[in-house]
Order: sequence, then C-alpha cells, then structure tokens
Amino acid sequence: MSADGAFVELAAVKKTIRANRRAFAQTHSAFVKAMWSAMAQYSQAIQQGMGRDVAARGLEEEIRGVWPKSVSKFKPACDSCDDTGYIDRVCWDRHRCSREVCQRNPERQHNYVEICHCPKGDAKRPKMFHQDDGIASAARAGKKKPRGFTRFGS
Repeated sequence: MSADGAFVELAAVKKTIRANRRAFAQTHSAFVKAMWSAMAQYSQAIQQGMGRDVAARGLEEEIRGVWPKSVSKFKPACDSCDDTGYIDRVCWDRHRCSREVCQRNPERQHNYVEICHCPKGDAKRPKMFHQDDGIASAARAGKKKPRGFTRFGS
C-alpha cells in the first residue's frame, strides 16, 4: 500500500467517525428530554409568579420521576441511615435536639444528624477506652529503631 492510499483510507475513517459523532449528538435520551421539559415547566412557573421554593419542589418531583430508581444493585443493609452511619433529623418545637441554643429559642428549626444504631454507626461512635486498654497499650513493645548513620533517615 502506498502512502497516498493509507492517507486516503485514514481520511475516510476519520470522516466516518465525525459523521457518527454528529449523529449521536443529534439524539437525546429520554432523561435529557425529561430534564428539558422539567426546566421549561420551572421557568414557566417562575414567570407566572410562583415562588422559587414551590417551583423547585415541583422540579424535584419531576426529576425524581424520570431518574433511575436504583443506583446500585445492592440494597442498603440499614433502612434508617442507608449505610451512611448517620440518621437525618429535624429539630422543631415538638422534637428538640437538646442543644442549649435550641432550648432558649423554641422557634428555631434546623437539620442535624445522629449516629445510627447499625454497625456503620458503631464505626462513627467515639471509642470508650478502659484503664485495662491503657495498661495493655503501654506494655506493647515499640518499633525497633534503626541504628547507625543513614543519609535520608530511612
């Protein structure tokens, strides 16, 4: 094969690749179409005078309707925290988080987290050390330190 033939063949392959990319760019998935529709509805609701909070809730419902339901094929082991180790809570007038600031301001409302009761939450919980643990750790032998001169300290 001559150099001119290889060049012509390479140019043809590149032209096919560009055509395939253009064709792919023209197609849009159902999710992209639904997102465009949801954004148009959001913009229309804002123009009609609806509050941003209400319009955003409607946008969220629309997106959740078309979003893939399961992100992972594995279900979380804990339904309370979805395997994060933390449970989301809301502090409001009927259920307080027991912070001093919230006790003084009963109208204050905020979100906070609590450590879950599952094994993931156990990993987040502070460790309680006993006196026996201190004795055991003091009795352990330390690492042997190298002796002699080393140029880089290794």
